Amino acid sequence: MKRHRLLLVVALVALLSAVVGVSRLRADAPPVVINELLAGNASATLDPDYKNFVPWVELHNTGGSAVNLGGYRLTDDLDTPTRWIIPSGVTIPAGGYLILWLDGQGSGRHAPYVLGMSGELGLFMPDGTPVDTLTFGPQLSDVAYGRNGSGDWRYYDPATPGAANGSGFATAAQAAPPTLSPPGGFYGSAQAVTLSAAPGATIRYTIDGSRPTANSPVYSVPIAVNGPTAVRARAFAADSLPSPAATSTYLVGVNPNLDVVSLVTDPAYFFDDYIGIYVDGKAGVANPNCGKKVANWNQPWERPVSVELFEADGLVFQQDSGVAIAGSCTRKDPQKQLQLFARPGYGDDDFSAALFADKPFDAYERIILRAAGQDAANTLLRDALGQQLVVGQMDIDRQAYRPAVVFINGAFWGVYGIRERMDEYFVTSNYGLGLDEFDLIEKKSLVLAGSITNWNTLYSYISNNSPATPSVYSYLQTQIDIDEFINYQILEIYSDNIDWPHNNIRWWRAHDDGQWRWMVYDMDAAFGRGTKGYNNNTFKFAAAAKGERAHNALILRRLMLNPTFKAQFGQRFAAHLNTTYQSERVIGVIDDMADTIAPQMPNHIARWNKPKSLAYWQSEVGRLRTYASLRPGHLWGYLNTFLGTPGMVTLTVNHNAARGHVTVEGVAAPAHYQGAHFRTLPLQLAAEPLPGYVFVEWAETGDTDPTPTLVLSGPRTLTAVFEPSP
Repeated sequence: MKRHRLLLVVALVALLSAVVGVSRLRADAPPVVINELLAGNASATLDPDYKNFVPWVELHNTGGSAVNLGGYRLTDDLDTPTRWIIPSGVTIPAGGYLILWLDGQGSGRHAPYVLGMSGELGLFMPDGTPVDTLTFGPQLSDVAYGRNGSGDWRYYDPATPGAANGSGFATAAQAAPPTLSPPGGFYGSAQAVTLSAAPGATIRYTIDGSRPTANSPVYSVPIAVNGPTAVRARAFAADSLPSPAATSTYLVGVNPNLDVVSLVTDPAYFFDDYIGIYVDGKAGVANPNCGKKVANWNQPWERPVSVELFEADGLVFQQDSGVAIAGSCTRKDPQKQLQLFARPGYGDDDFSAALFADKPFDAYERIILRAAGQDAANTLLRDALGQQLVVGQMDIDRQAYRPAVVFINGAFWGVYGIRERMDEYFVTSNYGLGLDEFDLIEKKSLVLAGSITNWNTLYSYISNNSPATPSVYSYLQTQIDIDEFINYQILEIYSDNIDWPHNNIRWWRAHDDGQWRWMVYDMDAAFGRGTKGYNNNTFKFAAAAKGERAHNALILRRLMLNPTFKAQFGQRFAAHLNTTYQSERVIGVIDDMADTIAPQMPNHIARWNKPKSLAYWQSEVGRLRTYASLRPGHLWGYLNTFLGTPGMVTLTVNHNAARGHVTVEGVAAPAHYQGAHFRTLPLQLAAEPLPGYVFVEWAETGDTDPTPTLVLSGPRTLTAVFEPSP
C-alpha cells in the first residue's frame, strides 16, 4: 500500500512550493481561471449525470460578463492542448463557477480522459492561446486543491465546488487518524471501544457506516458494541486538514471458522432509491440481455467503501476502495456479486495482501466477491470447484478462490468466494503486462483490451489452411499455446460446462510475440447443475460444427485434423482422468470445499432462503459426489469415439518420488501410476531427477532416454530408475 508514502510526498511538495505553475500569456484572454480541482474524488462530490464520484475541475469567471467556452480546449497534457474541445453551448456567467468532470466519458461536460492524482491542467482558447495552466503535485483522497481569496493555492476538506473557496490550508498535512482500542476482529462478548487522538484534536465518529464529517457526533465516552458493528472515526484539528477515516469492524458473536470480509460504507450508497447500487431504486436502467427489469443495480455505478479482511487470528488488511455490482443477469439476485477496485483516488493503488495460497502474488488491483450466481440455490461450489480441481495439476489461466463470509455495515451478507477478476486485470496481475500490452477477446468478437486484428487473421488462417499439413501446424504452434489450450478444453469438457463455448469464453495474447491463451471463468452451469450431467457428451459442444457453439469450437475441430495434436490431446486427457479427475480425488476436493463453508451455511440459508434448506444443500453436494463417481466412466467412451476408436490398454509407470519426478504426456504422475491410455496414439513420458540424483534408465527396457515416446499396442509397465549423483 502506498498511502503513507503518498502523504510524505504531498507534504514535501507543498513545503517546497513546487506544485503550482500558472500562466496567463495574453492580455485578451478571458478572465477565467482554474479555481479548484478534486483529483481524488472518492466520496465528496457526486456527478449528477453519471452518478459516480469522479475527478473534477472548477473554472471561475472573475470578470463582469459571461464567457462562452464552446470550442475552448481543456487538457491534462500541456504539450497536447487539443485533448478535449469543450462542447458548444457551455458558458460560465459573470462571477460564476463551472464544474467539468474529468472521468473519461467524453460527452457533454465530461472529458475523454481521467485526471490523475498529480499532473497538469490547461485551459486554451480555440486558437491555442493559453488562458490558464496549472501543474499540481500528488493529491489526497477527498481533499480539494484550490485558490483562496488572495489567489494562493490551498487545500480544502471539504471541497467547495460551485462556490468561493475559504482560507484553506497551506500544506496537505492531515491530522493523524484516531486509534481504536481494542482493534477490530472476532470477540465472544460485548466490547467498549475507546478512541484516542493527538492532544487538541476533536474525534468525531459514526457507527452506521458513513464517513464522519464535521457534523458527526463528538466522541466522549467509550462506545458500547454488543453485536457486529463497524466504527469509523476521524480527527479534526485547527491547524491541519481532517484525518483520513479510521475504520474497525467488531465481529462480536461471530464464529471465526471462516474468513470475513467487512464492507463499511454510507448506507445510502447501497440502499438509497436514487444513488444506491444494491436496490431496484428509482434511477435504474434495464439490462437488454436479461429482460426488461429497470433497476439501480444495472447501473455502472461505483461507490466508496472500507474493506477489511479478517482471519481467525485478526486483521489481514484494511483500506478504502471502490465497490460496484458485478455480473450480468445475476445482478437481479438478492445476494449480489460485488467487485472491489483499488485506485489512487481512494488512497492505495492495489490491495497489498497475499490473498491466495496458490498464487505467488501479494498485490491485486481488483477483487471479486463472488456469490454463487446460478448455483446459489444448489451447492455454492460449482464455479470454484471447476477451477480448484486443477490447482497444481495444469498450466491454465484460472481464478484463484478463497471462501469467506461478507458483512456490510455489520450485517451478515452470506457466503462468498474471494476471487481474482477474470478480465484485463487478471493479465496485469498474473503476467505483469500493462493494459496496452495485450489483446483480450470475449465470446465471439468483443474486444476487452487491445485489438482483434491478430485474432481475426489467425482465425482466417486456421479456417482456410489444414492443420494436418506439418508447416501449417508448426505455424499454429507459434500462435497458440497448444499445451494451455488442451488443458482448457479438458477442464471444460470434463466439467460439463453447458454454457460454453459460445459463452463464458475469453482468450488473450501478449503483443510481444505472445501466444493465445484461454481463461477459465463462470462455471456455475457445470457439473450437471440442471441435469445429471455426468453422462453428457460435452465433446459435441467443444467441437460443434453447427449452431451457436460452432464459431468458437472451430479451433479444436480444426486442430484435431493434425495427428500430433490429436495424440497429445487424447493421451493427456487420459492422464488427467487417471489423476486430476480420478473419482476419489475429486470427491476429496468436493468434501474439503463443502466442509469449509458448512459451519456458515445455516446462517447463509437463513439470510437468503437459498438453498431452500440445509438438508437440500447437503443433498446437492451429494449430487456433486455422484458426478465425480460416474463422470469418468462416460468420458472414457466419449473420448475413445472422439479420437476415432483406437481402443485402450493399461499403462503402468513407477518411480521413486523421493529421487525424481515423472510426467505422462505432461501430467505429473504419482509414484505408482496406472491407468488406461490409447493404442496407436504416440505418448511421451518424461523423467526428471531431483537435486542430488540422476536418471539412469527405464528398468524394463534399459532405455536411457529420459523422454521416450511410446506407441502402445498392449499393456505396458515402465519404471524410471534414479540413482544418487556420482
